Amino acid sequence: MLNLPVTAVAGQRVTTTPDSLAQVDSLHNIEAGFSGNSSSDIDYEALVRELYGNPDSSLQTARTTPAEIPKSKAKIIRGPAPGLLNKGILHGSHLAINAASPFAVATPLKTWYSFIDASLTMKLPIELDVETIPLFLLFEISSFNFENSLPEGGSFSGLAYIMQTSAIGDHAGATLGFGFWDASLGSMLELNYRLRPTTNTFFRLGTRGVLVTNIAPLGPTWWLELRLSLGLEL
Repeated sequence: MLNLPVTAVAGQRVTTTPDSLAQVDSLHNIEAGFSGNSSSDIDYEALVRELYGNPDSSLQTARTTPAEIPKSKAKIIRGPAPGLLNKGILHGSHLAINAASPFAVATPLKTWYSFIDASLTMKLPIELDVETIPLFLLFEISSFNFENSLPEGGSFSGLAYIMQTSAIGDHAGATLGFGFWDASLGSMLELNYRLRPTTNTFFRLGTRGVLVTNIAPLGPTWWLELRLSLGLEL
């Protein structure tokens, strides 16, 4: 009779202890599986890296690659265009056909008719750097024509030969020149604005002031003219 309780208690220990140990072991295995610390999980990740590389680095590359692609920007032409003759002796020059007509004249020319004049301008392939401003040389042959409306008549016409220095910006430009209007010494100053229909062509609108030292029989005089130009950059 004294052994029965002991046997029962011993039976409880025998039957309950293995179950609790099994539960603890199973919980430990589950936690190890979730944490990825088991040997099977470590081998699987190593195999994936060996076959396919590091997935994190591929994702990072895929995310950063589009941002590293440079965006193309529209080409902006600063000043004169590159020109058509990149290796020719005329590279950096341009030819322009101009039309001009006076809109304001000095008092001695008030009774003189003026007409539409034509000219041809060539920009030379020479650049002079003054401080930080590039200057360009131009040569122009221009016609001029004034006719007196008074009964005594008379005319002042011929060709002008002008050497010019020009500062050309992105769109605007300024030109200063000296030369001969027929046999009279004169000077001119022009301000203009340029548009580009294409890369190597330009359309230019400007106004020019001309001062001539001696026009027989008027003496020194001046006039202002409006100019339109169409040019091709070589």
